[in-house]
Amino acid sequence: MGAPTPELCNHWLARAFNAQDVEASAAMYHPEASIVQVDQVHGETKIVRGADSIRKTMAAYIDLRPHMEVVVHHTTMAGDFAMTRSQWRIRGVDKLGKPTEVHHHGMEVHRRLADGTWVFFIDHPFGADPTWAVAAPPATDERSRAF
Repeated sequence: MGAPTPELCNHWLARAFNAQDVEASAAMYHPEASIVQVDQVHGETKIVRGADSIRKTMAAYIDLRPHMEVVVHHTTMAGDFAMTRSQWRIRGVDKLGKPTEVHHHGMEVHRRLADGTWVFFIDHPFGADPTWAVAAPPATDERSRAF
């Protein structure tokens, strides 16, 4: 199950989260997709890949009984791939029954399937967080200039 556009992948994922539907959430990902798990949800930050890992990752989010809000800031497309930059927030309940909120700025690579629909291929949920930014890039040293 894919979405008609890359941007809608983000919105349809939010819709699946809000419906607490693990299968619909996992179906928004390519079978060979990679995702970075979020420490606040999964207990550690690591990259996982493949349909089984994606399903487990989505189940951890659904365990929060989430309400997700998302906005897509921009999309860049090249052939059967697209990159989106999103901002999202999930409000839910943790394992102890306490309200919890997870909010990040994501970077996502989408892939067009043979049927023309789009799915997530690489998902870095906090890959565009502003805390990663620096005021200016450091000087490039001589070793980086040699080709």
